[in-house]
This record gives sequence, structure tokens and C-alpha cells, in this order.
Amino acid sequence: MEELIVRKQIDIHAAPADVWDALTNPEKTKKYFFNCEVHSDWKVGSPITFKGTMLLVKKIEMNGKILAIEPQKLLKYNLVNDDGTEHPSTSIVTDQLSYKDGITTLLISDYVGDGEGAEDRYERSKKGWDKVLAGLKELVEEANPNYSLQ
Repeated sequence: MEELIVRKQIDIHAAPADVWDALTNPEKTKKYFFNCEVHSDWKVGSPITFKGTMLLVKKIEMNGKILAIEPQKLLKYNLVNDDGTEHPSTSIVTDQLSYKDGITTLLISDYVGDGEGAEDRYERSKKGWDKVLAGLKELVEEANPNYSLQ
């Protein structure tokens, strides 16, 4: 069986610190990550939680653990999506940031797991990350409109 890993990349005209802040600040994640705030103390082994309300009615809570972290460069965590089924799915998300010529490149990989429903999770994840990354880019670049002029 092929590994189901969503890989997405986006270039953001901002410093890595600004992108990192948008990835780890609950007030900012709520604006682009399906109305979910992210909470953690950002240490390896610590819990990470995404919590919010999607479409103003559906409560969302995803919990996991920080697997690796290097501020402004790398964030890796797992998330358990307990959708009420007998076997909740676990995904592993890796955010990698690199910087060159005034552009921070964010590379996201999301291993959606295997087993029953994996293909559906893969398709939903592909679409979801497109929306999340577009919102993240817009949020960060709007907060730094003169960045590319610096």
C-alpha cells in the first residue's frame, strides 16, 4: 500500500519569525485554520491542541504531541482525529521553514495514516491544506505590507 502523505509548499513574503508566529499563535491560527486556536507550550513531548468551531456550529478538537521543534525552522507533531469511529486516525504533520531573498518557504507534509478511510482523509487533507496555506499567506503578508520593500 502506498504511503498517503500530503505535501504542500508556499512562498510567503515575510521573515521566518512572522510565519512562525502565525503557526504558533492561537489568535492568528483562529483566522486561517478553520477557526481553530492552537495551544501548546512548544516543547518536545508536550501536548498540542487545535480547538474551535467550524462553520459556527461544529465543534472541533484535535489533540496530539509535539514530536520535534526548532523555532522558526521546524515543527513536527501528531494529531489524533477522534471522529467517533472505533479506530480514530492519527496524522503526523511536519512544518519546515526555509528563508532566501526575503521569502520564507513553508513546506508542509501530512501523513494521514493508513487503514480504513485513509484515502478519504488524504483527499480532505489535500483540499484543507490548500485553504489553510492560502489563509496563512494572506494573514502574514497583510500584517507586513511593506516587507518586500525593505
